[in-house]
Amino acid sequence: MDRTDSLIKQFRALPAESDEKRELIAAMGDILADRPDHPAAVPFLASVTADAEEYDLARVEATTVLRLRPPAEAESRLCAGRALLAVVRGPDDDLVRQYAAMALGPYADDPEVHEVLAAAIMDDFDRLVRDNALAALDEAGPSDERIALLHRLSEDATLGHEAVRILSSWGLEPAA
Repeated sequence: MDRTDSLIKQFRALPAESDEKRELIAAMGDILADRPDHPAAVPFLASVTADAEEYDLARVEATTVLRLRPPAEAESRLCAGRALLAVVRGPDDDLVRQYAAMALGPYADDPEVHEVLAAAIMDDFDRLVRDNALAALDEAGPSDERIALLHRLSEDATLGHEAVRILSSWGLEPAA
């Protein structure tokens, strides 16, 4: 049994609300630092992220790991991105949705991720989900779609100033 399998086994053996779950997820991030596409780690983190019945702080930690250690391999990246999308789209705990929105940056080249980011930025009911989705868009960097979205957002009373700041940081001017 390798270290990843051991961490997963320990995680599953813990009581539902054990904070040790969060610590085990953080340790999984260390594994992904060495092996970004570990065949067991990415699906496990994705499953924890997407499981609404799981301990919320473990889910938050899993979204953070998926943000900081995004998989390079296309299938693993898709698996991680889809788990994050499920959380942002779903009627989930606000804190988990906020962290999942923030974690979408490395996955923003996927058209479905861009669509969900755009929807979250423009009209999510939770202001912090909007803010974190915008931060993820900024982290993703410029693309035609992201620039067009920022131009639309620059008229928004709440986030317009931040959209203009991001456009300026990318060397662009807001639409006239």
